[in-house]
Amino acid sequence: MPSPDLHLTCSCGQLIPVTLGMAETQIRCSCGQTLTVPTFRELKRQLTDQRPDEEALERTRRQRLAIGALGALLALSAVAAVGVLVLRSLAPPPPSGAAAEGIPLPVEPKPAAAGTSAEDLAAALKRSPLMSRSSFPLPNKLSEDLAPKPEKVAAAPHAPAAAVKDPAKTFSEFCSTCHLLPTADLEPKGLWPAKVRQMYRYAQGPRPLPPEKIPPIEAAIAYWTSLAPDSLALPDEAKGAPPSELKFERRLISLDVIPKPSAISCVKFVRMSDDGPMQLLISDMGNGLVVLWTPSAPDQPAVVVGRISHPSHTHVVDLDGDGLRDILVANLGDFWPVETKEGSVVWLRNRGRGQFDPVVLIGGLGRVNDVQNGDFDSDGDLDLIVGVFGNLESGGILYLENVCDHCSQPEFEAQGVDFRTGTTDVPFCDLNGDGDLDFIALQAQEHEEVRAFLNQGWGTFRSQTIYRAPHPRWGSTGIRLVDLDQDGDLDVLYNHGDSFQFPPVPRPFHGVSWLENRGGFPFTYHRLTYLPGAHTSLPADLDGDGDLDIVCSAFVPGFDPNWGDARKADAVIWLEQTTPGRFHRWSLENETPYHACGDIGDWDGDGDEDIVLGNFLLLLFDKVPVEACLTVLENQLVPGKGGASGT
Repeated sequence: MPSPDLHLTCSCGQLIPVTLGMAETQIRCSCGQTLTVPTFRELKRQLTDQRPDEEALERTRRQRLAIGALGALLALSAVAAVGVLVLRSLAPPPPSGAAAEGIPLPVEPKPAAAGTSAEDLAAALKRSPLMSRSSFPLPNKLSEDLAPKPEKVAAAPHAPAAAVKDPAKTFSEFCSTCHLLPTADLEPKGLWPAKVRQMYRYAQGPRPLPPEKIPPIEAAIAYWTSLAPDSLALPDEAKGAPPSELKFERRLISLDVIPKPSAISCVKFVRMSDDGPMQLLISDMGNGLVVLWTPSAPDQPAVVVGRISHPSHTHVVDLDGDGLRDILVANLGDFWPVETKEGSVVWLRNRGRGQFDPVVLIGGLGRVNDVQNGDFDSDGDLDLIVGVFGNLESGGILYLENVCDHCSQPEFEAQGVDFRTGTTDVPFCDLNGDGDLDFIALQAQEHEEVRAFLNQGWGTFRSQTIYRAPHPRWGSTGIRLVDLDQDGDLDVLYNHGDSFQFPPVPRPFHGVSWLENRGGFPFTYHRLTYLPGAHTSLPADLDGDGDLDIVCSAFVPGFDPNWGDARKADAVIWLEQTTPGRFHRWSLENETPYHACGDIGDWDGDGDEDIVLGNFLLLLFDKVPVEACLTVLENQLVPGKGGASGT
């Protein structure tokens, strides 16, 4: 008889019991679909995987859906939860009469500046130099989502269409099929019609719901707009902070090898050898470049070490153990949030003397946002964890086991760990202190969760919830592992400020949070600050007092610095830790929230911590620093300091 511990899961949802003796054979589900039973090795892993509860059991069963596809041909056809209501909305501004109004800042709505209506922004987006470098043209429906036409909404609440007898129950059931039910106060009244239309398109997309399960769209629009506020009220804290008492000198850096405008997706301080100089490793996802530059030698030009279509995150590691440090690159495959099979993990193999050979370790994926390396099976070589953001279907988390013993070139077997879309970051650590490497994943889209994946051995992981956002509009953008309270365990810095919309609308729930590790799950949530567009958090001791502060940057690509109240919008802030767990907010930069990434290090070699931020410039308004690919905030803590200059 089949063992109750071994199952295949068909895409129809049926669990099919199998035995060890059925390994690598084909069986047919009652729905007619043919499935391949995993290898004997994988079936044994299922038997040895200990599951502490029913939730973990069901999750592990879903994980087995795609095992059997190996190496670079792994098929992501088993997506467990397609985002019907993927609330990364890029929606229109609230109207005032027949004219559109933008809400560019966390202040009262004011008429949009000339040339920044929804139609003008859509046209500017299509003219963006970065768009022409995408492997796909911007889809019409995506263009409508980014900058849809404004429409007038009745000022007075009106009853939903008579076709829906109980709208509260109907729409609660409809929306909750895929995510937590959003409340009407998450969007201004004028945004809901376009939002509802966008969600209905998703509901009728690649895996459509049955027509009888979809309530009339007119009733949905009427219901949500009848409950929504005219505008979103922001806390005072989100409206800007006083200038920092610790002084920084701002430098705009341009590099000849990076075309203008830049779309810097990752920048970090690295050393390519123990005795080598401190360098900046820079990736530009719009221009398809990976660059090394030495700030301490400004007369030496920056060097392009890799040309990859759309590099997102990079990491330095000696992957093949030859003593030369290589570069791992997570390649999105396309600039825009679309379905693609061009995502990949690329190994820039260091051949010495500044030469790097690109090797695709796995391809044919959705948009790959992160890749991390570690010895997850304790066999002495480096394995990989891959975070695939995807779009509506093609996301997930992969474990790539290095199966080549004593090889000059690693070889990987790939297996699925999680099949939900929206994975952004997958940093690793030994979270539970058992000696095995675990990893933590941030899953955005409609999930909005931070999850720990605890290593169970044999390439299997048990998932635990660290934090789940209260609604699907939270806008997760990034996590960073750090012992913020210095109590000996790792906490999570969590950014939630997704603002990829035109014109931008500041959200009162955007900001930076601290998920405190108190030894169990979930972690304890603390709001550190409100920050519209919060995208990157960098822990460091900026003021040299022995505790960790936090630098936070905002990324709002549709922000126009010519708006009248632009100076009230913080682009970079410093959270000074004054007492354990308490922070005072200072402003380091305003008006230019175009920083999707950054790092902290001793830029000028004077002994204090400086800030380097990547400039991601999509729409080229006046005052946008289009010539610069980096912004450096040079710490003036040490008197009489010098500094590098751009080339």
